[in-house]
Amino acid sequence: MWKVKNAISSYQAVRDIIKKQVQLVQEYSKAFNLSKQDKNFTADELSYMQKVYTGILDESIKNIDQIQLVINAFATQMTDAKRLDIIHAAGNNIEQNITDLRQFNQQNIIISLQRSREKNDIDVVKKLYGIE
Repeated sequence: MWKVKNAISSYQAVRDIIKKQVQLVQEYSKAFNLSKQDKNFTADELSYMQKVYTGILDESIKNIDQIQLVINAFATQMTDAKRLDIIHAAGNNIEQNITDLRQFNQQNIIISLQRSREKNDIDVVKKLYGIE
C-alpha cells in the first residue's frame, strides 16, 4: 500500500512540475513577444533579453531531464526516497525558474515604464502589458 501511495504522490508531483514548465514557457513567450513590440527597447537590449530567457529556459529543461530520470528509474533500480528527492529538487528548481522569469519580466516592464514616462508614452506601455 505504501508503494502505491508513493507512486501516486510521485505521479502528481511530476504532473505539477510539467504544468509549471508549460506555464513558464507560456509566460516567457508572452513577455518576449510583448518586449519585441515595445519601442522602448533597443535591438541590443532585446538580444540581451533573449539570452536571459534562453538561460532560464535551459535551466528549466534540466528539471524535465531530472523527471525523465525518475520516470526511467521505474524501469531501473532506484529507491523511492531517491526518486522523491529528485522530484522534490526538480519542483523547487522549476519554482525558482518561474520566480526568476517573473522578476526579469517585471524589471523590463519597469524600465519600459520609466522610459515611456520620459517620453510621455506611459499609457501606451500600460496598454501593451495589460497594466491598469
